[in-house]
Amino acid sequence: MDTYWNHNTAFHEELVDNAKIHGGRVLDIGCGDGLLLQRLAPFAQQVVGIDPDSKSFERARTRLAAVSNVTLINGDFLTMPIPSHEERFSTVICVATLHHMDLRSALVKMNQVLVPGGRLLIIGLAADKSMIDFIIAGLLLLPIRIMDRAHGGMQGPNVRIAEPKESIKEIRQAVNEILPGAIVRRRFYYRYLLSWVKPTDTH
Repeated sequence: MDTYWNHNTAFHEELVDNAKIHGGRVLDIGCGDGLLLQRLAPFAQQVVGIDPDSKSFERARTRLAAVSNVTLINGDFLTMPIPSHEERFSTVICVATLHHMDLRSALVKMNQVLVPGGRLLIIGLAADKSMIDFIIAGLLLLPIRIMDRAHGGMQGPNVRIAEPKESIKEIRQAVNEILPGAIVRRRFYYRYLLSWVKPTDTH
C-alpha cells in the first residue's frame, strides 16, 4: 500500500527517530490504516496498534499482513484492559487521536500502560479559544498552505473527523495535574507535541 503525506504524517519521521533510539514495545493509539506502524516496526521489538474504526482496521491488516512484529486491536483504547507489568509499553504514541477521547481519562490510561521510564508522545489538535490562539492560527495559514502545495497537497484515507474541544491552555492544565513534568509545545500544521517520560519507581 502506498505512503502519503498530510498534517499528521508530517510528524512520522520524528516519531520513528524515537523508536530508533528506544525500541522496545510501542503502542500507537488511533493507528488508522497502519502507516505509522509500518514505519515503526523495523526499529521496535513489537508494535501494537489500536483503532475503533473497522474500515481503518481492515486497511491496517492489509498493509501489515507480512509484518511479523505487529499486533492490531480493533477497539477503544479507553476500554482496553491494562496490560501486565511485563507487557506494558516503552513508548506510547498518539497522533491526532486524543481529541476523539475524554482528555483526562485518556491521559490517565496512557500513564497506566507505560512502563516506568517509558515515553509518551502525543501529536494533538487544540481548539482556538483565546485571542493568542486565533492570532497564531492566522499567522500560520499562509506558510502552511505553501508547505501543503510543496508536498503535493493533503492526501490519505478518509478518517473520522472530530473538532478539538479543549484549548492548548486547558490541555496544559490537565497535563500538569495528571502527568507532572510533561511538556506541551505548539507545533506547525496546527498541532502540538506533548512529550513526557514516566518517572521510574524509586521504591
